[in-house]
Amino acid sequence: MEMKRESRIKRKKNASAFGSLLLGLIAIVLLGIFLAYNLNKTNKNLENWSRYAIIGKNNVIVVYEDKLAIKIPFDVQVDKDTTIKDLVNSKNYELVLNSINSFLPEKISNYKVMKYSDISLNVKNARNIPEMVIDDKKYILTSGTQSLFSDLYGGELKNSQNLVVDILNANGIGGYARKTGENLKENLSDLTYTAANYEKNEEYSLIKINEIDKENLEKILMSVNEKYFKIKEDNNIPTLASVVLILGKENNIDFKIVVKGTTAQAKNVQKELEASGYKNISLKNEKKDLSKPVIEYNKDDYYIALKISKELKIPNMLENNDLRNKINVLIN
Repeated sequence: MEMKRESRIKRKKNASAFGSLLLGLIAIVLLGIFLAYNLNKTNKNLENWSRYAIIGKNNVIVVYEDKLAIKIPFDVQVDKDTTIKDLVNSKNYELVLNSINSFLPEKISNYKVMKYSDISLNVKNARNIPEMVIDDKKYILTSGTQSLFSDLYGGELKNSQNLVVDILNANGIGGYARKTGENLKENLSDLTYTAANYEKNEEYSLIKINEIDKENLEKILMSVNEKYFKIKEDNNIPTLASVVLILGKENNIDFKIVVKGTTAQAKNVQKELEASGYKNISLKNEKKDLSKPVIEYNKDDYYIALKISKELKIPNMLENNDLRNKINVLIN
């Protein structure tokens, strides 16, 4: 009797173990089907997009057609207090996308969160985002992203052939726009220009970019006397020109350049900027832990910073939108 009861108990235990095993197998199969479905669905979405971001487990990968993929680590700063990882952890993925777009010359509008899937990217060039360390924090080197796109993605922009520049005089000096145009033609032989007066005098100079490659744009900026080019955002100048220059007076500019550093190089940079005609330059005796000199700028002052970068031969530029009408030159 006792043996029969033990046999029944044993059969029940076996049946229970088998049932648990069967349920486990069913759960695994269903999970596999679910993951396969989602991966297939994800791949279909990605196939329909030419530009998109993949938000993964440790990185964001931004893809541009079959030409370029850029990996952005989560530990990169969006600003001095916030990293990409902080934004991802908040699950505000639109904010992640907007923050990435603020650093990239070519914008994207689609994203996919893929923390548990692998995907093969068929692109010609894969690169890490250019970055540098300041006081033990990683920042995106925005000057590096410009050259990255120029070299690997946007190399088919308009070159010096058929380069047209509209030059508008906003400083009240008669004949100044035409004189500037003639000086430009000496440096860019294929350039043509139109010269006219702007609707009013301006203190800052303004620049509007339509279609021009980085090399020719730099040649134009370095060939004119003006130094304080703000970006003109509105489209109230109907033109087919490659670039529009509005040349301001630049006499009473509310703009500061702060050189930060403790070495002789910092003092030399201050003197060099003063000799080049820049105003409101100060030297701050502040030691920075950085691997190389860098120029910090607000996005609205990119072309002011670019010209300073070329003057000082400091190619590293870092966007810092906490700045207002100010550029920092950070020296070791």
